[in-house]
Amino acid sequence: MSVDGRVAGNGRLAAAPGPAVATATAGTDVATAGAALSLAGATPLLEVRDLSKRFGGVRAVDGVSLTVLPGQTVGIIGPNGSGKTTLFNLIGGALRPDSGQIFLAGQATTGWPAERIAERGLARTFQNGRVFGNMTVGENVRLGGWRRLEAARPWPRLRHLPLARWLALAAELTLALVQPPAVRQEARAREAAVDRQLGRFGERLLPRKGQPAFSLSYANRRRTEIARALATEPRLLLLDEPTAGMNPTETAEVQEQLAALKAAGQAMLLIEHKLDLVMALSDHVVVLDHGQVIASGPPAVVQADPRVVEAYLGRREADGRARDRLSAPASPRSRIAVPGAPGRGSMPAARAVPERDATRSTDVRGGERAAAPTGTPLLRLEGVDAFYGPAQALADVSLEVGAGEIVSLLGGNASGKSTTMKVILGLLAPTAGRVLLDGEDVTRRPTAERIRAGLAAVPEARRIFPEMSVDENLLMGAFLRPDRSGVEEDRERMFALFPRLAERRRQLAGTMSGGEQQMLAIARALMSRPRLICMDEPTMGLAPVFVDRVLETIAEINRQGVSVFMVEQNAALALSIAHRAYVVQNGAIVLTGAAADLLDDPAVQRAYLGQAVAP
Repeated sequence: MSVDGRVAGNGRLAAAPGPAVATATAGTDVATAGAALSLAGATPLLEVRDLSKRFGGVRAVDGVSLTVLPGQTVGIIGPNGSGKTTLFNLIGGALRPDSGQIFLAGQATTGWPAERIAERGLARTFQNGRVFGNMTVGENVRLGGWRRLEAARPWPRLRHLPLARWLALAAELTLALVQPPAVRQEARAREAAVDRQLGRFGERLLPRKGQPAFSLSYANRRRTEIARALATEPRLLLLDEPTAGMNPTETAEVQEQLAALKAAGQAMLLIEHKLDLVMALSDHVVVLDHGQVIASGPPAVVQADPRVVEAYLGRREADGRARDRLSAPASPRSRIAVPGAPGRGSMPAARAVPERDATRSTDVRGGERAAAPTGTPLLRLEGVDAFYGPAQALADVSLEVGAGEIVSLLGGNASGKSTTMKVILGLLAPTAGRVLLDGEDVTRRPTAERIRAGLAAVPEARRIFPEMSVDENLLMGAFLRPDRSGVEEDRERMFALFPRLAERRRQLAGTMSGGEQQMLAIARALMSRPRLICMDEPTMGLAPVFVDRVLETIAEINRQGVSVFMVEQNAALALSIAHRAYVVQNGAIVLTGAAADLLDDPAVQRAYLGQAVAP
């Protein structure tokens, strides 16, 4: 489903070509033509030669070479786990390579710490967004300009010398306290620079300059991170999925802004799963799979390469086969034993899923979806209001999830989806209304008690423990369980359900790809043997092939008896597996109904675009 009523080919809610997209595309074509003339014979701004990095027995980056010329935009694509973010971490100094070389502006920077590489002219954003939540938007961006200071930051080169660095720090502290005229003048200039960067995003950020970053929507936090990176005035900007979690209109806005940066001569290295954006902006595209470069060249050439189609979209889409596995009964070999009770993979008798109606409906992925069951709701919200300080986030929200159902909560950014999830999990106390589990009021009960009652969560941006191994993350999911033998049995079941995790059971979770981390977050939630699992944006930032796997996993978990409440911005994907859905706009439920009925309802499109929805 798209804003013009069409379903995008990859199942994503896609914006219709509008002025923003047209401007970005036209601007990119002009910039690309100019770049082709001006880049010939240019000295590389970034050169990566035969770079490799292992994590245990896994080759995350394996002999990768690439070049970025001044003013050029290079896109890096590939499925989750292909090594894209690891490559960024190596270039940016967050990781040291095992072999290979990196040159930035002609200087060898292999193995340099991140701060020295930043001073050389590199800035980056991160896959999950990393703003300082307790700082204002303006302070976040101002921090990005810190390395550009001269009067207030004397002798920066001394900072890399073991003893002399203290002299530089002492001088900086003295100048901050005394505030001589040169420092004050520089501060005023930097404040004007902050306003310029925020101004790139217009009404999205500039009026929110004084707001704490934690109060922003996910999309605006991503914009703040981009503005902070630009405040460093980088030679090369590394963007790791800059539009992840954004709706089509917001994606088109960011695409237009990146096209303007490109036209101004900003060199960029871009990771993004939205292929239309990558192809529109990039002069050159590099495709990774299993840590290796499998294709490289102009966007049109790469786009037509069958190896790319197979690696990035998955063989099923490359072959054009019908994707009907979402509702097909699991075979004995592939059947997933989802933890639910004593016994191998069964739900307790007292928690049995109500008998389902024989009626079935076809989903948008070419298969069938089981009809919604009947019975007492497992979860019910009644007239919930919620506030963040004086700002009301939810207004009279009522919804329910029946035993054995998949229910989706849809809506654009900052509509109230994640706040609803926080209320359900006990992370935010409502000011009015009730939360009921199995008919029992748990509104004032802490999160731990709700988990013991059978609730589990897969949070937005995954929130795995990055410094712990895959094994240790899974055990954290079973923290409240006293049955050690059952925990060990369930852990092996999770490895059977997610073979990629079995291969990486000793690997630090923070070094895995976004798709692998999403698998881990789902597996960790299942370790508590939940009756209801709440998922916040489970497909955000994933490659299409991983999106399919996550959706198949959700459907299979549900077939085994676990109810699913899924907060999702991508309406087409969510409605393809849900029984029912609610649409939230400005903190209020504006639509509800069967998923199949909502799929082509134009009111859903209006809600996503911020337009009024008739009652």
